Amino acid sequence: MDSALDFYAEMRANTRIRSRIKIKYQFIGSDGQPTVAKNTIAKDISNDGMHIEVETALALDSIVLLEFRLPKIDAPIKATGRVVRIEELKEGIFGIGLVFDNIENENKAEILRRIESMDIVRLLQVTAQRKASDLHLTYNRPPILRLHGRLVPLEVDALGTLELKNMIYSILSDEQISRFEKFKELDFAFSPNPDLRFRVNVHVQRGNVEGTFRVIMPDLKTLQELSLPNVVEKLALLKKGIVIIAGPTGSGKTTTLAAMVDIINRQKECVIICLEDPIEYIHTNLNSIIKQREIGTDTLSFSVALKRTLRQDPDVILVGELLDAETVRTVITAAETGHLVLTSLHAPDTIQAIDRLISVFPPQQRHQACVQLANCLNGVITQLLIPKKDRETRVVATEVMIMTDAVRNVIREGQTIQIPSIIQTGARYQMHTMAESIKRLYNSGVISKETAIDYCPELAQTLT
Repeated sequence: MDSALDFYAEMRANTRIRSRIKIKYQFIGSDGQPTVAKNTIAKDISNDGMHIEVETALALDSIVLLEFRLPKIDAPIKATGRVVRIEELKEGIFGIGLVFDNIENENKAEILRRIESMDIVRLLQVTAQRKASDLHLTYNRPPILRLHGRLVPLEVDALGTLELKNMIYSILSDEQISRFEKFKELDFAFSPNPDLRFRVNVHVQRGNVEGTFRVIMPDLKTLQELSLPNVVEKLALLKKGIVIIAGPTGSGKTTTLAAMVDIINRQKECVIICLEDPIEYIHTNLNSIIKQREIGTDTLSFSVALKRTLRQDPDVILVGELLDAETVRTVITAAETGHLVLTSLHAPDTIQAIDRLISVFPPQQRHQACVQLANCLNGVITQLLIPKKDRETRVVATEVMIMTDAVRNVIREGQTIQIPSIIQTGARYQMHTMAESIKRLYNSGVISKETAIDYCPELAQTLT
């Protein structure tokens, strides 16, 4: 476990912490009496004050009576605040900055510690500093990092229902909160500062609001830096057809797609339209025009956006993920009409990737889907992230299938079970199996024998 002392080492007493704490407040009027109590939300809080929104403009140094609750402190907290900043946010709504003149509670130190523990931005900074891939905020557990595939809890208190909700809601807009409470699911990207960016999923588990935060590396990486085969660049530079990047969750599919878009952007003059949920890597126009549209923010759905995209003069279309028959059908149409489509799919190998595409169609439409897919598919790159010998970093292993006449025939006939044997004999087309990739990593000393066999049991009889 990581030390709580390390976690709080850089915390200053006056750090402003995002919050969504419910506040009951009263002004002290000119007659010295408190006004009728009203409710609002503290948008940020620190050990020495908070920021609230009110409907009345106050003079500086005005006194405000506050009452609020913090997780794991049973009694309501009563405090006196003094106005040190005021701004009109919109007509009839004012932002008030307060400093605490007094906190009426015997255990003031515990109150201050609870405020510090609510700092979700600091948690995200720690996640990036420790080079973790993910942060999990889960009920009745401390914050947990995924470090090189391992789950590592931080040595801080377990999170309760109210803490989780306050922390996660603190980074949501009012519109996002409304959408989440309606659908119980929310995906978006969040940047606490220009150097940090996260892909966020908010969900409900047994009545508790929970969140998963995936670190998005700030810089686009080249295929060489990602240790991907050169054939990926050739696929990115094709004029039309479909290229699928497959793999399980957390295998780097989005990073590979971003690298392919970057190749096109640097080497060709194209209109590239990216449909993403959410937008992760931010591209800058170089030789191409790149339009990045976020599902739920810029457009309603992948399928709706895809239909409109065909009227926006695209050369390349990136579809973040293939989820339903309508999206797959429109992707095939786009490829058939002369566009290059880059997309990803959750699947552990090439066969299952193709079978998943076909299975989204009703049975009576699957033969036609096989024929169309065989005609427009360019290739499938399946990837896994495997721990290196040092167990501190991971390396990518890949399986590459390139479309040949033999592959087209077996897909057209629905005989995907024959694909592995075609890949094994397709080296002259730059194809290779996952087993071959993992064996190369073992022979070059990058991964251990145990890891190689763990990820590819069929190698147990061949590795020395």
